[in-house]
Amino acid sequence: MANGKQENTLVIIKPDSFWRKLNLQVESRIKALGLQMVSERTLTGGENLPETKWREFYFPAIGDRPACIEGTAKYMAYGPVKMIHLRGEDAVQKVRRAVGATQPWQADKGTIRGDFWPGAEEANASYRLKFQQPGNDKFLFNMIHASDAETSFAREILFFNR
Repeated sequence: MANGKQENTLVIIKPDSFWRKLNLQVESRIKALGLQMVSERTLTGGENLPETKWREFYFPAIGDRPACIEGTAKYMAYGPVKMIHLRGEDAVQKVRRAVGATQPWQADKGTIRGDFWPGAEEANASYRLKFQQPGNDKFLFNMIHASDAETSFAREILFFNR
């Protein structure tokens, strides 16, 4: 339900989107939402956040699950990643609806994760051993991050304003 409120949200196109050469299609779908592009930046190599910062970034969502947080931090630091700061009416929910469920195999068709999940297991197989940690039997490659609330955005954007 639209509330007419102008909101900020952060999208991060994750490394597996780049590896599978889907990053431009993912980005196109996000831009097609008609939200204002405040800023965007691709981070590779030394421009990307180090693993310690990615651990801090994801801790509120993942919590104290060491195998999961370690693998995720390593994967995101490996890069590349693309940050997109968007603003507009109901931006958080518009983006989250376009992205789909966090578990990509549960995402509806017509969403980014729902449409691009098929083939991901095979495409990401060579990377799995690099990032999967003992105790985390199903490392999650889910293509894209989207803030789940404006309060999350306010915390997340601070990692990239350097």
